[in-house]
Amino acid sequence: MARQSGRMLNARFSAQITGAENLLTKAIRALESGDGDRAEALIQRAARMPWDERERDSPGVRAASMLVYSLISDRFEDSEADDLAWLDVVLEVYPGLDSLGQAEVASLVHGFVLQKPLFTLSAVETRRIRQVFGDAPLEARLGDGPDATVEQRRNIIRSLTLATAALLDAYAASPGTTHH
Repeated sequence: MARQSGRMLNARFSAQITGAENLLTKAIRALESGDGDRAEALIQRAARMPWDERERDSPGVRAASMLVYSLISDRFEDSEADDLAWLDVVLEVYPGLDSLGQAEVASLVHGFVLQKPLFTLSAVETRRIRQVFGDAPLEARLGDGPDATVEQRRNIIRSLTLATAALLDAYAASPGTTHH
C-alpha cells in the first residue's frame, strides 16, 4: 500500500473543492441566463463528487456552502460600520429560500455573532441577527454525510446554489451594496 502525505491529501481535497466551485459558479451563470437544464447538469456533476472520509465532507456540498459564505462575508467586509445594506439583503432574501438554504444562511450569519472576535458587528447588526437567527447553530445540519446519496447531495447543492443566485440578484438590485 502506497503512503500519502497529509499535504498531498489536503491538496487533492482542495482541488476537488475548487473544481466543484467552478462547476457551481457556471451553474449560477446558467441560472442567470435562464438555462436551468445546464445548471442542473453542473449541480449533478458536483453532487457526484464522493464523500471524503478524511475531510469528513463532500467537495460539492462544501463548495456550495463556501459560495454562500464568500458572498455574504465579502459584502459584510466591504460595508462601512454603519451600513446595514449587506444584512438588509440577507433578511430580504431569507424568507424566500427553501429550508436548506435558510438553515445555511441562518448558521452563517449567526456565526458572525457566535464568532464575534473574528467579526466586528455593530450593536444594531448583532441585535437584528439574534432576532432572526438567534437559535441557529454554528454549522448547519444539511444532511450531508458518509451515507448521503448523490440525490441527497444534489438537493443540498441545488438549494445552496439557488440561495447564492438569489442573494447575488438581490445584492445587484440593492443600491447600498458593492460587488466584486
